[in-house]
Amino acid sequence: MYYLKPIGVVEQNENYTVLNIFDEFVEGLDGLKEGDYIIVLVWFHKNDSEEKRKILKVHPRGDINNPLKGVFATRSPYRPNPIGKYTVKIHKIYRNKIFIDKIDAYNETPIIDIKIFSEKLDCPKI
Repeated sequence: MYYLKPIGVVEQNENYTVLNIFDEFVEGLDGLKEGDYIIVLVWFHKNDSEEKRKILKVHPRGDINNPLKGVFATRSPYRPNPIGKYTVKIHKIYRNKIFIDKIDAYNETPIIDIKIFSEKLDCPKI
């Protein structure tokens, strides 16, 4: 059995998305600063059902004019494990709140991890 423990939740406001980190994980933010790029992993909790996890082919971007593709070849939220990934810039950190660019996650979306972006590790050489 696998166990995921959210480290915080997403909060949307007019200008930014705010990552609200739970108090027990705030110490893990040490070393992050304004201007850093981070990778944020979230759990698409509103798309999480047994039926939706079985969907393995989708029309990209939900457009039926696009031919069906396997979910691993798309950015669809319908997946066997509904994990979302965003690479974003930190605009501000205040206590347990990280202010980032807007992302398409709902309020209260569980944050499952944050990683510092590393060009060496995260950008393949083509």
